[in-house]
Amino acid sequence: MTTSRVPDLIDALVAALQASGGLTGVKVVDGPVVTDSAAEEWVFVGYDGDPEGDFTAATAQQEWAGLGAKKKNEDITVTCAVLVQRGSTDVRACRVRTYEVLAAVESVLRADPSLGFPTPTVCAVTEHAFHPEQTPDGIQGRLPFTVTCTTRI
Repeated sequence: MTTSRVPDLIDALVAALQASGGLTGVKVVDGPVVTDSAAEEWVFVGYDGDPEGDFTAATAQQEWAGLGAKKKNEDITVTCAVLVQRGSTDVRACRVRTYEVLAAVESVLRADPSLGFPTPTVCAVTEHAFHPEQTPDGIQGRLPFTVTCTTRI
């Protein structure tokens, strides 16, 4: 018996995104990372891409599935982000590419909304917000989004 699917869900989400052909060339990482990578396109799982943020990776709520069932329903929200960096000031091109990466993430979840967990498990991208940010190195598109998962433990 598990107390929460959060750790396994984050692992499954990272693995599914890293294996996706639609995200070739995009660096998919678990949480905030310290790196000297020159990657320009990222998907963070368990991090909103804001170094000034609150670093909440996931939240969960649980309730009993029924009397005597000894099972619980768990609603999990995983904080994620797409980050696209460009060496130019072309906001439109950056915005378009940022949303293309989000679409590739969403395609992974549409292809397998359970992420391999037993029924009833359903995961989906449920919320996002686009932040165009001009940096000394050019435009950056930061798109925090949430993956919401309803499951039973």
